Order: sequence, then C-alpha cells, then structure tokens
Amino acid sequence: MLCGGLCALLSACQSAPAGAPQSPAPQAVISGVSIRNELPYQVTDVMIEVPATGGFAGCGTILPRTECSNRFQHVDYRANQVVIRWREHGQPQQTQPFVIALPAGSSAGDAFHVEVVIFGPGQAGARLAQPAESEVRKR
Repeated sequence: MLCGGLCALLSACQSAPAGAPQSPAPQAVISGVSIRNELPYQVTDVMIEVPATGGFAGCGTILPRTECSNRFQHVDYRANQVVIRWREHGQPQQTQPFVIALPAGSSAGDAFHVEVVIFGPGQAGARLAQPAESEVRKR
C-alpha cells in the first residue's frame, strides 16, 4: 500500500515530455455536495457517482423533506457524466447518465458545490451552485 501511494506521488511529480499535450485547466472546482429529499418519505443509499473517475459522494438515509451535505477538498470539475442512485421503499432507483452544466457566467476556476434533489418518485437531478456564504467564510 505504501509503495502504491509512493508510486502515485512520484508519477504525479514527473514532468511531461516537450511537445506533449498538457491537461487543460479545470473549468471549475467542486467543494462539496448536498442531497435534498423532497419526497414525503425517506430515501436511502443515495449516491452521486462519476463513472469515468470512480468518484462518488452520498448519504445513507435522508428523511422526508430534509437534506444532508458533505464538504471535501476541492476536486477539479471536468464535465464528466454523473449517475444518481438511491432507494425508495427499498426499491433501487437511478438516473440515466447526464452532465451537470456549468452555470451561465461562470469563470474558469470558480468553486461550486453539487446540489442533488430527489424531487419525485423515481426522479432526481443535480446542478452546480455557488457555495453558501457560511461555507465560504469557513475556508
């Protein structure tokens, strides 16, 4: 395990050969996720996943008309498709893969958090929003 971490660290520090394409700067960064349940019953095992990277965030149980949220270190937003998965009354639900659009007027490097909303039976969506003022003050 230490060797794997060390190898990853070393490969991250290697310089690219001259003329090699550089990775573009991130369009934005993600600082956290909030998941809101607008249904009149609880949902469980809620996850937003990024299949291309293996990234995910989630909450175990969200009571009716409440939400949970998580903050994490900034992650580059690369406009990969996401899938939202959850359970209603024990039955698995999920969205089709989709890309969360950047808000109009956003600039390269802006920080956002992902707002996931389960808004109807078997229906969910997500958007990028500016971090709450209180979250910005904590940084």
